[in-house]
Amino acid sequence: MKLPLHRLRAVAACCLTALGVGLAVVTFWGSEPTTAGGHDHHPTVPETHPPVDMDRIVAVTRCPRPQEQGRAADYRQVVCQSPQGRYTIMTFTTPAGKDAWLDAAEPYGGTYLVGDRWAVVSTPALLGELRAELGGEIREHQHHGP
Repeated sequence: MKLPLHRLRAVAACCLTALGVGLAVVTFWGSEPTTAGGHDHHPTVPETHPPVDMDRIVAVTRCPRPQEQGRAADYRQVVCQSPQGRYTIMTFTTPAGKDAWLDAAEPYGGTYLVGDRWAVVSTPALLGELRAELGGEIREHQHHGP
């Protein structure tokens, strides 16, 4: 049985499409990645930190008497003086609230350790120590005032 050339092309195109879709599915839902040697089946676990809230931050700063400076529906602010130094700690109900606060604070300058829904203001050295415990990102802003 001979197939006309245009039918042969259609069958070949269908087969190649099915093969491509199959490879895409296997790649997307396939097994865990392996190393170049193909023998190491230990998945890489990203570095994780416990959830960060006000109590955890205060505990990590070893602040003996945190003083609440503000509380509203969308944020909480605590200032603490620990033996290591002074911290201003902010927690927010949403990441958008944190971002808005950081935008408003930027003109004043300073160094911030920033997480998903929290920020800590202190010296770069103290924030570096906190970052090891809490995670987050250190951001520095220059003062833009007179």
